[in-house]
Amino acid sequence: MPRRILALGAVFAMILTMAACGEEDRAQPVSGEAPASSSLSTQPPESSSEGLEAVPQADDSLVKEIVCTYGAVEDSSYDGSPRLVPTAVSLFYLDESWKSPEELSPGGYFSWFFSTTWDEDYEYKKEAYKNPKGENMGWFYPQDLYEGRIQEYFEVSADHLRSDPLYYDAQYGGYSIGGGGGKGMVPTLSCEWSQEGDLLTVDVALDYGEAQAGSTHRLTVRLEPDGGWKYLSCEVTAE
Repeated sequence: MPRRILALGAVFAMILTMAACGEEDRAQPVSGEAPASSSLSTQPPESSSEGLEAVPQADDSLVKEIVCTYGAVEDSSYDGSPRLVPTAVSLFYLDESWKSPEELSPGGYFSWFFSTTWDEDYEYKKEAYKNPKGENMGWFYPQDLYEGRIQEYFEVSADHLRSDPLYYDAQYGGYSIGGGGGKGMVPTLSCEWSQEGDLLTVDVALDYGEAQAGSTHRLTVRLEPDGGWKYLSCEVTAE
């Protein structure tokens, strides 16, 4: 059964159109909130010692924020109870591992950026993301805004983000995509985490029930003294 990366050329424009019309994606229920755990079987990479006294200690609330910023949201459409699911476009649908931020594809970054805009005010988006190519061409993300938001969470160069002309338009200095398509099943999410120094390891399990096999995304995240963080890698393991 298919497990999807985000059919990047096809999925985005359909969902861009949905977002522009104010439609909301409805998800299936999830199996519960993310419990704290330190029982992961693999040790995280060696952490840096500089400034560790200022690094915040993770808790369930911070881990949930990190997982949601990567591409998840609470949904209460099933029985009124909040459930954690991927956003309509999410890196949790990407079934390929990346070992450093430069290995994550420009298309992957486009999907991540789009996931951060899903709940933004529509009137704001009409002005901030107005497409210089004309109406009905989808949202257009100016490069300074797009690259700045991504680089807040990923240590990736602008050259890498601009390397795929499917997403980056050098003439207009920004990012957009065209196409059409659909979206498949929405999995439920649950997670376990552990911390060593300034490095946080979060295992996020995707559960599709009996419909199809799931997967686990192991995120490695560096916590920063100012309360922020950087995503360092993601190892995807199929069930």
